[in-house]
Amino acid sequence: MTSAAKAATTSAIGTAQTTPRGSPGAGARILRHEWRMLVRLLLEGFAAGLAASLVLALAVFVVTSPALAATPTHPSGTLYLTAAGGERSESPLVFTDVDMKITAMIARVTVTQRFVNPSDEWREGVYVFPLSEKAAVDHLRMRIGEREIEGVIRERGEAAHTYAAAKQAGFKATLVEQERANVFTTSVANIAPRDEIAITIEYQETLRYDDGTFRLRFPLAITPRYIPGAPAVAAQNLLGRALPTVAVPDADRITPPVVPRRDGYVLPVRLRIDLDAGFPLEALSSAYHPLRIESLGNHRYRLELADGPVPAARDFELAYRPATGTEPRATLFTETKGGKTYALLVALPPVATDTGAARPPREITYVIDTSGSMEGVSMTQARAALQMALDRLQPGDRFNVIEFNSGTRSLFAAPLPYDVETARRAQDFVAGLRAHGGTEMLPALEIALAGERTASILRQVVFLTDGAVGNEDAILKLVDERLGDRRLFTVGIGPAPNMFFMTKAAQFGRGTYTAIGDVREVETRMTALFRKLDHPALTDIDVAWPAGADAWPRLVPDLYAGEPVVVTAQFNADALATSGGNVAVSGRHAGSAWGMLVPSTGAAPAAGVGVLWARAKIAALMDAARRGAPADEMRSAVLDVALTHHLVSRYTSLVAVDVTPARAAGVDLRTDAIAGNIPDGLTGFDALPQTATPASALMLAGALALLLAAAFAWRLRAAPGVAA
Repeated sequence: MTSAAKAATTSAIGTAQTTPRGSPGAGARILRHEWRMLVRLLLEGFAAGLAASLVLALAVFVVTSPALAATPTHPSGTLYLTAAGGERSESPLVFTDVDMKITAMIARVTVTQRFVNPSDEWREGVYVFPLSEKAAVDHLRMRIGEREIEGVIRERGEAAHTYAAAKQAGFKATLVEQERANVFTTSVANIAPRDEIAITIEYQETLRYDDGTFRLRFPLAITPRYIPGAPAVAAQNLLGRALPTVAVPDADRITPPVVPRRDGYVLPVRLRIDLDAGFPLEALSSAYHPLRIESLGNHRYRLELADGPVPAARDFELAYRPATGTEPRATLFTETKGGKTYALLVALPPVATDTGAARPPREITYVIDTSGSMEGVSMTQARAALQMALDRLQPGDRFNVIEFNSGTRSLFAAPLPYDVETARRAQDFVAGLRAHGGTEMLPALEIALAGERTASILRQVVFLTDGAVGNEDAILKLVDERLGDRRLFTVGIGPAPNMFFMTKAAQFGRGTYTAIGDVREVETRMTALFRKLDHPALTDIDVAWPAGADAWPRLVPDLYAGEPVVVTAQFNADALATSGGNVAVSGRHAGSAWGMLVPSTGAAPAAGVGVLWARAKIAALMDAARRGAPADEMRSAVLDVALTHHLVSRYTSLVAVDVTPARAAGVDLRTDAIAGNIPDGLTGFDALPQTATPASALMLAGALALLLAAAFAWRLRAAPGVAA
């Protein structure tokens, strides 16, 4: 200790010793003084903690935010971008027109995106948007005035190089890339000042038939994704809201900016449907968007959104139910080209009947997402669905409830028998669930899938979530590795769930999925799910195609009540005729053997079946890669199929270039990420960065540390012989 320090210490001690502690009122004065010091230290600690928190939040925002933030103005509807320096400029706008042609179970969808540049600068627009997880995207056209340029399919890196070279040279160009099976990016380069470029994408998909109803879902919004893991790179020219991380290397490509809700909506969408049902309908509707329906006769209909253009803020779903007695039992669609026949088989097994017998006991674990992305209507729907599920438990069952957000919390350490007490604790647990924090799914699923089978009872996991994560592959791998004898059922919650994850997790979990987009649907959708939980409809399924057929999926999954067998195949054009002309479907239903023959003579010709087969094969190859198949082999196989059938995939992209000179050399080009809408009813988001940094936890820890330091300092001051 230095002489000055010793002197200071001696002086302080000496001062303390001269205080007349025994004098009247001295104790009270000292106590008041100590409390004033404690309050001052606490306030100083809180202020320091708050300042540190603000600095940390600002640092996170600066690091993870794109250079430009989207802000639309109310009066004109123009979307502005605000740069880091505060200057504002008009952003490219996107207007979308959707045209669907539905014949029986096949939909051909045309999506036209008009990129409008309202500014006086040359712009590049980058628009991340959702499509159906089953979309087989096979066509791209770029229209500039009266000129139309057809896109070509290329290996992804080659397509990106072609686009970049065209952009640099000043040519108008378009690139369409797949980020996930249900997330795509359109990039449009060199949009002239006060001009527009129209991009048209076409894809093919099949409708879902379930519980007697055909459904077609068209995604219109992306629920902001939670990105786990430590940042992998520094922020450099990234257009997404999140940095790439070790867990999600492409995080910036799946987290587009969003418009603050207070600033209204962007991305208006028009939607038209031509429906040729092929049979009389009992019901035709859309649950979330009112429709104007025109009957054209002969089971054909024309549909439009009743309210005209709507903001792309919640998914659209079309549903129609055949009249009683006209439901299809089995249908074969075929397309022949290039010496090959492509077939799509849809076969509905017998309807499971309720015999009145008591169902056997089961062990069921409910896993519920209570992360910030569920705040609002999604949390309301999830709680209602879970409470309804708990009400259906019965004596003999074992159960547990697990919630997850940034952490994981279990109702019980392990599934317990259902009785009055455990039921009461479960209902109290669910009633207290609130949405907040991140979306750390992996730890919750690890708990749900842990433990060995302790009795010969059916084990099921019901997973309620919006699926708003970026590390889908890691979660699917965990399900595949840990599932054991369980079955996993997913319930997609909210206005814009991640349906790729929901359907794929159910597939890997040997279960099925349900989507709930409105609290009014909870009872009907959950009742349908309970029937599936109670009645696996068809197991050990086999489809006998002509010799040499290449069918996908290779192994047909078990089906549940109301679900059809859906399989695609490719074979030589004359194979059906030489094999007897039938496709045989067999399996086990209600403990007995079941089978049906589907004659090829009644096959319905349908354009696009070939791309549906190719899309199914690509999906199977990607699943094999997720399960550990050699990545290089799977990539090569996907490239072969995608390039042959002109399909966008993870490894292939569509690119179109207009070689007419446009932007002159030396004229600047500005790149903008097109901002989207926060899905309707979600209250946990605004135009804030999405990061994997546990900022709230760090700030809380810092504040607690400061408070502890303050308390410790006060105790030192209050110690005998130490002055305040």
